[in-house]
Amino acid sequence: MNQWEVFVNDVKELAEDTELELTVRTLNPGPHKFTYKRVRCQVSSDLKKHADQLQVRLGRGQLSQSRFSIAVLGEVRRLPAKYA
Repeated sequence: MNQWEVFVNDVKELAEDTELELTVRTLNPGPHKFTYKRVRCQVSSDLKKHADQLQVRLGRGQLSQSRFSIAVLGEVRRLPAKYA
């Protein structure tokens, strides 16, 4: 089970059961803690629906009481055309 964190302005931005593109960071212990990734994912307020857990922080970093489960479908790589 992985633990992820996302920063949003409003929890309503996390539409359930639709494919979203979010910038998340990992909260897993180890040398790669707090690594940011852009991912395609699905979230659900049902904590048992997906294997991974998602912690939500609001715009100024306040920890939200809302908890979600998350399924990471894939990583999104965005490079400027001159580097591709």
